[in-house]
Amino acid sequence: MPTPHFRRVREFMQKAGQETPSEPTVPDAATRVLRAKLILEEALETVEALGVAVHTNGESTVQITGDTDLKFEAVGEVDLEGMVDGCADISVVTIGTLIAFGVDDEPILEEVDQANLRKFAPGSYVRDDGKWMKPPDWQPPDIMGTIEKQPSMT
Repeated sequence: MPTPHFRRVREFMQKAGQETPSEPTVPDAATRVLRAKLILEEALETVEALGVAVHTNGESTVQITGDTDLKFEAVGEVDLEGMVDGCADISVVTIGTLIAFGVDDEPILEEVDQANLRKFAPGSYVRDDGKWMKPPDWQPPDIMGTIEKQPSMT
């Protein structure tokens, strides 16, 4: 069953005339591009509100991997209101993306949360930059299995 947040975002999307399928689907290219733009725009606004600048190597396509040419630098004051608004907006656009794909948020969030908690098993550690690293035998979330078990949301 979708979360209350999911239901509110779906209502917004329906009022805005956006597709909200009741079963998993892949939307058209225009919808996928819109979702990507919304996610990146809100993420960048949140980063700015955190007082952080992101520098890239000038490549047109940026891929985030363990080693990246992206550099993060605290350069300004934190805008607390902007940061909180940005985090909320990121949640809206990412949940909206699940809705656009017809995917219920609650089982996916539970599956991912459980996988994240498994990262604290023996062999895990904290990297120098503060990121928690998973243990060697860590099992990722079963996203596709969770999607396949999803009943219709009608």
